[in-house]
Amino acid sequence: MIKFRRILFPTDFSPSASHALDYAISLALEHESRIFLVHVIEDIGFNTPFTLSSFPTTLEYHHGMEEKVKLELEKVIAPQLKRQINVEEMVVKGKPFVEIVRLAKEKEADLIVMATHSQTGVRHSHLGSTAERVVRKASCPVLVVRHPEYQFVMP
Repeated sequence: MIKFRRILFPTDFSPSASHALDYAISLALEHESRIFLVHVIEDIGFNTPFTLSSFPTTLEYHHGMEEKVKLELEKVIAPQLKRQINVEEMVVKGKPFVEIVRLAKEKEADLIVMATHSQTGVRHSHLGSTAERVVRKASCPVLVVRHPEYQFVMP
């Protein structure tokens, strides 16, 4: 029997991610798994337009964002469930698909559970671009969960 001892769950706090979390929690309870709950903050890159005078403000914004995200991650899984599931919360910076794949490898995840579409609402064909890239690059199985509101459209 396949056991999922370590489940990586990336979240962007969207309704789609919340729906996918139900699957991660269900699997974690069934397999007595540890959940690595992660949010990736898009890194400030040189492609991001900013002026030299706005740079300190931009850094402060990202630092403040990291603190807010940590607080939000603590609320994602209800306290009563945290007594039953071993949860490790992480905030990382970078490209979401790169960091998700990297963390899955680093944490030796047996499974990644994620939503099909992100909070941005941008859709890449019928699967979100981050989810598609994770499926292509991850070294472990990926369970991609579609939100019930999204309807399949035959190409």
